[in-house]
Amino acid sequence: MALERVYLKKGFSDVVDALLADIASGLGGRLALTDANEGSVVRTLAEAFARELAVCYEQLDSVYRNAYLDSASGPALDNVVALLGLERQRGGHLEGTAVFSRGQPAPEDIHIPLGTLVAGRDVPLFATTANAVLDKGERLVVVGVRAVEPGGTTVKAGALASLPRPIAGVDAVSNPGDLVLRQREETDDELRARARRLVLSSNTGTVAALEEAARSLGIREVQVIENPEGRPGEVEVVLGDRDIAPQLLEEVKNRLENVRPAGIVLRCGPATPVFVQITATLTLNAAVSEREQADIQKRLTGVLTDYFGALKVGEAVRDAKIRALLLGHEAVVGCERTGQRPLLEPFVWKDGSGLESVAYRALMGNGDVLAGPGERIGLYPEALPLRLSLEPPKLDLWVDTTLTVAAGTPTAAGVQARITGAIKDVFDKAAAKATAETPASLGYAAVREAVTNIIPPEAIVRLRVTVTHERDGLAEELDDDTDVASIGAREQPMPRKLTLRAEGGDG
Repeated sequence: MALERVYLKKGFSDVVDALLADIASGLGGRLALTDANEGSVVRTLAEAFARELAVCYEQLDSVYRNAYLDSASGPALDNVVALLGLERQRGGHLEGTAVFSRGQPAPEDIHIPLGTLVAGRDVPLFATTANAVLDKGERLVVVGVRAVEPGGTTVKAGALASLPRPIAGVDAVSNPGDLVLRQREETDDELRARARRLVLSSNTGTVAALEEAARSLGIREVQVIENPEGRPGEVEVVLGDRDIAPQLLEEVKNRLENVRPAGIVLRCGPATPVFVQITATLTLNAAVSEREQADIQKRLTGVLTDYFGALKVGEAVRDAKIRALLLGHEAVVGCERTGQRPLLEPFVWKDGSGLESVAYRALMGNGDVLAGPGERIGLYPEALPLRLSLEPPKLDLWVDTTLTVAAGTPTAAGVQARITGAIKDVFDKAAAKATAETPASLGYAAVREAVTNIIPPEAIVRLRVTVTHERDGLAEELDDDTDVASIGAREQPMPRKLTLRAEGGDG
């Protein structure tokens, strides 16, 4: 950045021209000397003085520039950063490269400034050694990195994994190769970047300072909550990583204490887990074997595990998203709730009482599950296994009919076929009214009316219909006008048996 000069710097020719103009002006009653030709006494004296004055201007400019971080260089820069307690790194630092990447091509250029911090679990803190740009349309860029502190042992590939100060548009960072000790001395640009970083980090007591303090130890996800639950004067730092050892947690607390605002109560800990149990009935596009069902279950479990594993602290789970994931399998064509149970039901651990449902506060009317501040939603298959019922496109609804008629009533095979057809028609009409949300209802009166179109009402002694659902084996009896049977949207009525007997006969 160019410095704004507070004085006017003149070069040699500017000073000579100014002197000759002043000597020739005769101002103040002086004798005007106008011989400015090359080699003249007047010009020679003016040029001799101008040279010394121009040298003074250059020396003043050098002193001025060497007093600022942006323009000082070499030993002068060493003196400037010494005011911050810094010294130039003389060698013996771990160095290598890091890859900054994103899942999709960048929509615009993403700038990665020199001195960007890169951290990892149980490894030294690193900083980039040059300005870099993740170009529009690209997914990654390779940048040189150098350890902030000297010494250390070789850092294995993949150990760097997080940015203490996240960069918008960059999804991940990692070192593709080992980071090893090099003897290269720190350059002026690298020293300037480290000095600027120190100035920024000295601004303690801010949300950014708290986040950076935790991220510098390799914590990837940090959320700072001010005045949690309306308690003024408190700050809660939630660590979103899932595998934080007690020793690392203690180190984070100590680092946060160094930047904690004065007079503020600071609490730090991992995110509170909220476990979701998924219960769904999935309709397949065809009847499949048990082995194929097991493969479908395995794939869906993997998809859901990956999705929940990527959720951030405080991120909600949408009912529509889970349905979309379940329907993403090519063999699944429908997704419904199982009975009255919700698709998603949230649970939390309660001391001394195990898992407890928190649907009353976390489950929304549209089926979404919301996470509170400091909570992370996830799966716990050991205690809350996925309950996915896989069903074929159609389910049989078995209809068994027993009809007792008065003696002398025709019971020939043709009559029986007509009665069976009439009963099937009335069940088919009722089934057509069923929806995925609301099953259809069929009353006893409708079945009796269909039968009386074939046999006179006075000839019917007793009509009893047993409806058996293939889905769960539930049997429903239609024996008088108060009885009603339910028919699901995917159930197809299947008249299985008609027992037609005449009163006093063998049937």
